[in-house]
Amino acid sequence: MTEQNVSLPKKNRRHGPDWLLQSINWLSIAGWVVFVIAMGISHLAKPEVQFGFLQYLNIQVRDYWDPTLTARLIYLLWWCCGISLFSLFLNRFRLKRAEDHLSYNVVVLLLMSSAVLLYLAFIL
Repeated sequence: MTEQNVSLPKKNRRHGPDWLLQSINWLSIAGWVVFVIAMGISHLAKPEVQFGFLQYLNIQVRDYWDPTLTARLIYLLWWCCGISLFSLFLNRFRLKRAEDHLSYNVVVLLLMSSAVLLYLAFIL
């Protein structure tokens, strides 16, 4: 009789997320919190809209980006890019098996923060 070589599936020895996966998750959360704060600052830093009622009453509004808030905004957006790049580096280092997945929210964070940085670079 011939014996068939039956390969058993490898045993998954993981007992849950390790410290590296937990740090990737916390970095992702921290990056998104910084991005939301940056979007709040961008709302405060952008030029104000001059409505018809304000023109009628001759009320002056700010028609330029606030320089101090814009500097803080750019600083926070660079932090978002750095956090997401570091998180992607850790994720790339950690991906070993086919079941491991890439954190797509970190990629989206990197794309969105770099897009806002490019927008500010061309507008300012």
